[in-house]
Amino acid sequence: MKGKDEPEPENGCPDFHTAIELIGRRWTGVILVQLFSGALRFNELRERIPRITDAMLSQRLKELELAGVVERVVTVARPIEVRYTLTGIGSRLGPVLDAVKAWSVDWAAHQAGELG
Repeated sequence: MKGKDEPEPENGCPDFHTAIELIGRRWTGVILVQLFSGALRFNELRERIPRITDAMLSQRLKELELAGVVERVVTVARPIEVRYTLTGIGSRLGPVLDAVKAWSVDWAAHQAGELG
C-alpha cells in the first residue's frame, strides 16, 4: 500500500490510524452515507437512521465537525435552521465508503461460505 520510495513507520501511519478510528466509530459510516445525499437537518438525519439516539447522533456530528469532515451551517433567516453538510475533505470519503460497501458484500458472502 505504500509507494516504493515511501518508508512506512514500524507501527503504521498515525494519520491512517486516526482516520480509521474516526470513520470506524459506531454510526459514523451511516451518518456520512446519508450526508452524501446533501445537506440535512438533525431531525432529517434522525429519521433516516431510526435506531440512533439523539445523544449519539449529536456526539458523532460534533466529532465529525471537529475533524473538519462535516460542517454545521446555520441560516440566520426566521426560523433559524441548522443543516449538516460534508466539507470538501468529507466529500473525498465517497470512494472510500463505496469501496467499504463493496468489500462488505464480499466479506458477508465469505462469512456465509459463498466465497473462498
